[in-house]
Amino acid sequence: MLDLSANDYAFKDVSSDDDIRCIILAAEGVHFSAGPSLDEMRMMSKTDAVRWYRTGTTLCNLIENTRQPVICAIQGNCLSYGLAVALACDIRIAAENTRLAFPDIRHIQLVPGWGATQRLVHMIGSQDAKYLLITGEFINADAALNKFSIVHDVVSNDRLYPEATRIADIICTADLEPLSQLKHAINSGVDVEFGTAIKIEEHSWISSWDVPNRTDIIQDAIHNLNAS
Repeated sequence: MLDLSANDYAFKDVSSDDDIRCIILAAEGVHFSAGPSLDEMRMMSKTDAVRWYRTGTTLCNLIENTRQPVICAIQGNCLSYGLAVALACDIRIAAENTRLAFPDIRHIQLVPGWGATQRLVHMIGSQDAKYLLITGEFINADAALNKFSIVHDVVSNDRLYPEATRIADIICTADLEPLSQLKHAINSGVDVEFGTAIKIEEHSWISSWDVPNRTDIIQDAIHNLNAS
């Protein structure tokens, strides 16, 4: 089972590091996440289970709202709470051997948690989200990309981390402050009235403009465009 407290502290440390502009979240083993340990879950009291749920939800919120863009590199099985973590990331790249599912209802009669139900609805709409959450059906990488738009790209298994690194390198050409302002504008504008969302964008735009070397940045962009 995920060491939630360790991951929580890790993301807090990373988020406060101004030298880090992008995060890649990947698994060490064959599978991104096979889901929670049922042996551990069956030993939980209600109090322990609620605490575990809230800690996991806090972790996913932290991933979603950390200043740096987060790329999730998914391989093998990505199930249940592991998939909830993936949904909290900004960009998801899947290997060809990826399988995704929320089997919670079907297997253990439990509503998927850690914000998964709400993030999935926002991401793919209520009808497709209901289908995946209610049936618990496993989908492959192709369906995750082309049918449900849960992942942004599918690559061969051996190209997963190189592709995630390539995207991270592109992201890191920008400074952290405008990246974090852009992420804030998108995340904060999702659930508010359109006019309010535009005001949030305006604040982020002004903040990203207001840097001491603004003139030099634009001049460098002009030079690079003319040279290309």
